[in-house]
Amino acid sequence: MISKIVFFGDSITAANCNVQNLLGNGFVSILKDMFSSDIQLKNIQFVNSGVNGHIVQDLMKRYDLDVVNHQPDAVVIKIGINDAYNDFMAGNDNGQIKNYELGLQRLIGKLLKRLPHTQLFLFTPYLISDSKFEAFYLKMSEYCGVVKGLGEYFDIPVLDVQSIFDTAVKLKPAREWADDQIHPHRDGHAHIARAAFPFLKGHLLES
Repeated sequence: MISKIVFFGDSITAANCNVQNLLGNGFVSILKDMFSSDIQLKNIQFVNSGVNGHIVQDLMKRYDLDVVNHQPDAVVIKIGINDAYNDFMAGNDNGQIKNYELGLQRLIGKLLKRLPHTQLFLFTPYLISDSKFEAFYLKMSEYCGVVKGLGEYFDIPVLDVQSIFDTAVKLKPAREWADDQIHPHRDGHAHIARAAFPFLKGHLLES
């Protein structure tokens, strides 16, 4: 049975986690409450290894300390928003998405080698947008495609968080989910958690 999950990512995962609040205030802590209320999942330990502003290359530098060191049974990798943002702001085709793909592929490979019995999960990056024609949304979609492609290549389950928020903006405008379209309010984090709970539960119990 799964006993420990590490959530590995950027500020969306971190959600203000610190030594006084180890799981943060976002979807990780909300998910933990959901797990704790489920008789089959209540004893699973959560570790929040999110760090603000990180890109995939930053995760490569710290996966040993912040993931392998915990010897988890499962790892959720959610990275790409800052990679896509930096790419978008650069405003030119400088190969950043290829660097992201190679970096994420290498990270997955390292974790599979170091943690051969650990189940990996990928969450896509996202932009909360009212228009699928927004330039940054189109850029983010490319990064989501990379995650889905690597999930298929490595046979790793992928949660399409972009699709979750595409549905959410039909309920209320993007800016009501997140002021900057990226860092969700509490209800936005809860929206991620509500989708992640059955996704993770199904795969974890199946394993």
